[in-house]
This record gives sequence, structure tokens and C-alpha cells, in this order.
Amino acid sequence: MRRFIAVAAAAAAMVVASPAFAQVKPVDALKKQFVAGQGVRVKETTRTWVDKEAYVGAVREAVVAFGPKGVTGAEGDRTPVLTAALKKELAAQKKKYPEMADAVDLITERTYMVSTGRHYYIHGGIFSAMLPDDKFWVRGDGDPSFAVMGDQLINVFEPATLKHLLATGKHTGPRYRGSLTFAQLHKVSPSFRTLMPGISYGEIGKSRISWRLTLGEGQLPQRLAIDWTMPLTKKTTIRGTTETRYSDWGADISVKTPTAESVISTDDLVKEIMKPPTPIDKNYVAVPPSDDGTVQ
Repeated sequence: MRRFIAVAAAAAAMVVASPAFAQVKPVDALKKQFVAGQGVRVKETTRTWVDKEAYVGAVREAVVAFGPKGVTGAEGDRTPVLTAALKKELAAQKKKYPEMADAVDLITERTYMVSTGRHYYIHGGIFSAMLPDDKFWVRGDGDPSFAVMGDQLINVFEPATLKHLLATGKHTGPRYRGSLTFAQLHKVSPSFRTLMPGISYGEIGKSRISWRLTLGEGQLPQRLAIDWTMPLTKKTTIRGTTETRYSDWGADISVKTPTAESVISTDDLVKEIMKPPTPIDKNYVAVPPSDDGTVQ
């Protein structure tokens, strides 16, 4: 009798608990987040190596805004993180070439990014020294997710991409793991195609991304970690690892496009940089001031 009661109690508990987690499909849960005015917060850490030597990394904080069909925009900042060896090397370069000090500092400067519709906007970093005095942002063609892409190659905000991970990976409870090539990701992910066009073929397309995805409350992505290696030359490879954490799903978030007067397009910026210097007026004659300081 006691055994029967225990079994019945366990069965009842499963019936009560299952709707809260087991019966919610992650892709469906993601789509339910696609509500105008809502979004999610992102925090991310990245490290890179050239061959086996540690190189520059980065930390990123961003917010992502949704609409009925998915991501409508994102904004955030990305701060480079240098290894001790690279810091020492850059300090030596600044000391040896003082005229290059400002350019070296730009490598470590924080970059601000906004992406909405089919455009992205960037301020900071190497763009700081290029912008005209009356402009604040550089605009380029991109993807609504651009401001949270680049270091994290896999976009879990795309239902088709998330579905591919879940279908091809192995899992224990809410923890999934697997791998796919750049070419495979290029095929399934629109944002990856925008980020890395033409990457689907050749040796680079064979580069493999190992990934680990943890689902949290409501079967929504909580953590995504990737590890990838890509050839730079026949003898040199670059490796990157990125850990992204997602929180506050359903938060009130909206992303605004920078004002038109504060923006310059990448095409116009190139034209501005390539302008020849102001021509010298060969007929101009400088007249030195008189002893009392007046100019004749």
C-alpha cells in the first residue's frame, strides 16, 4: 500500500511539474519573446590566440530589442583586454615612436555600437581619429544583431540557428553541446552570412566551432560558449573563445538610431580621408609684421 501511494505521489508531481519546463520547446519559447518593446541583456567575454600565443581579448555588454519577427536592434560597448606581454610591447612602441602614441592608444579604446534595420553605427576605437569634427558615428551596412555579433559567432536569437543547435547537439538536461563548421553555420544563419560573406567555401569554411549551450528558466538561452580555430596562413592559425550570458528576458528595451546629423557613412568617410590636402596658393606672399606688431 505504501509503495502504491509513493508511486502515485511521484506521478502526480510529474504531471504538475512538466508544464513548467519539460513541455516548453526552446524554439517556441524564443519566438514568444518576439514582442515589440521587449528584449534581453547580454554580457560577454572573449579571448584570442595567434598560434599558441595569447593575443587581445574583449568584454562586451549590450542589450537586444525584439519585434514580432525577431531582433530589431541592439546596442552596447566592447572593451579590448590586452595580455601583459602585448601591453608591454605597445608601451615600448609608444616610447620608441612618440608620434604613434595616439594611434597605439586607439587599439585599447572602448567601442560603442548600435544596430537597427539594415545598418550599424560605431563610435570609438580607430574611428575616433577618422571622424570629422561634426560627426559622432560611422554608419555601415549590417544586420539588426550586429552590435552583439563579431566575437560571438552563433546567433541564438535566430530560431533556425537555435533549432539547428538543438537538433544536432547532445544534451544532458538543459545543457547541450556540439560542433559545426563555418560553412554549416553560414548556411543556416543569416547574421553569420552578413558578418562573414563568402566564408562558406575553401579552407576557412572547414573551420570548426565547438559550442556549449545552457538553457535556463523558461527554456531560454542562459549561456553560450564557443571555441573555434581558423587558418590565417598555411603556417598560422587564430583561435577564439567566447562566453556569452543572457539575462532579463522580457525586459523593457528599445534601441534608437543615432540622429542623422551626427552620422557619416563608411563611403563618405573614405572619401573624406582620401581628399588631397588643400592646394598651396603660389601667388600668396607673407608680409612680416612691423616693429609695432601691425601687418602692412
